[in-house]
Amino acid sequence: EMRVPVVSIVLVASFLTSRVCTHVIAWREARREGPIRDAIESGAAAEYNRYDCIWRRGNDRDVCPDPDVHVYLYTPDQPRRLLDPLEQSDWLRRDYEPTRDNVILIHGYAGGDDILPMTILRDTYLKNGNYNVFLVDWGALCARPCYPAAVANLRPVARCLAGTLTTLRNLGLPIARTTCVGHSLGAHICGIMANYLLFRIHRIIGLDPARPLLRPGLVNRLDSGDADFVEVIHTNAGYYGEIGRIGHVDFCVNGGKVQPFCEDREMYQLCSHVWAVCFMAQSVDDANLIAESCSRRCPSGPRIAARAGEYTTMGQYTPSDARGSFCFTHSDPPYCPKYWNGHGDERCCIPEITTNEEIEENSVKYDNSTKHSKSTRRLNFELDLTRLRHVN
Repeated sequence: EMRVPVVSIVLVASFLTSRVCTHVIAWREARREGPIRDAIESGAAAEYNRYDCIWRRGNDRDVCPDPDVHVYLYTPDQPRRLLDPLEQSDWLRRDYEPTRDNVILIHGYAGGDDILPMTILRDTYLKNGNYNVFLVDWGALCARPCYPAAVANLRPVARCLAGTLTTLRNLGLPIARTTCVGHSLGAHICGIMANYLLFRIHRIIGLDPARPLLRPGLVNRLDSGDADFVEVIHTNAGYYGEIGRIGHVDFCVNGGKVQPFCEDREMYQLCSHVWAVCFMAQSVDDANLIAESCSRRCPSGPRIAARAGEYTTMGQYTPSDARGSFCFTHSDPPYCPKYWNGHGDERCCIPEITTNEEIEENSVKYDNSTKHSKSTRRLNFELDLTRLRHVN
């Protein structure tokens, strides 16, 4: 008869108890957070609880590659292709064009490979024609309404992605021509990934990095030490988005807190947070998004132009030597063809109609000239953001 030492039983019980307690504490803290309370409770069955979410351990016992983390390669010439962990030698042999720059896109809460809003940014890079796009899908680990689990899963996802990036580098991917672009929680994954690499990430662009449950001073979050150059675009600072300086250069869009075209919307905070993606898409298409130097954090009112005289470009083409805080001001929805001489994406427009019924009847089917997207819905606020209202 085999006997298990009492000490072993105690250690296992202690480990399991600590993990459960961690999840319970995270869940309770989350339910007190205004910005994510709805994300946890809305749309969930009455019997829904934290055990319905996927929680990774958050340590080296997590398996990589993770079965719930997928990386797809998109190029202007070829539809998406899964980077199969069992065929690593083929990752850069087909479709990949070595003369193009590379961008790694990481979605946020409730996102996925073919879910708005990151599909807009993916399609924008592909239309540009000068990029290989690697899109990370960790949707199963950040599904609605499991926001606390999504935060807990940031580190294991980043650890596995670090392994993927290391393999790509060994296969010939030039890190000096590779940028990690993450929205909300995805921005933090770009940063945390640096903790598991033996080389430096060249460039990170954080699009309104998530604030709820991301405690100041923690290692597992985006900061300026995570890459040679870290750029951050703030559109909802202090609510869904992080507040204060994060990168080498921080851009405060329209004050960085609430976007003017979102102010009259019921979910104006979420609208402001999500439209960071459209500002980034605009910057890929237009290198002339000029921002003016301003105060140390996102200002408001007359303080926006507190340090007039210094300017830089916001977004994809920001110079790598840019430093400090800059303010970009534009009252119209970014990347909406109506306001940008026909350039842009209809999904970035804010519709004038306000009821779901009217929008359903008048929804514009998106004509994707790159033929890479299954998304046909506009990223309008009252319909698609109600449907995707917890995208973070």
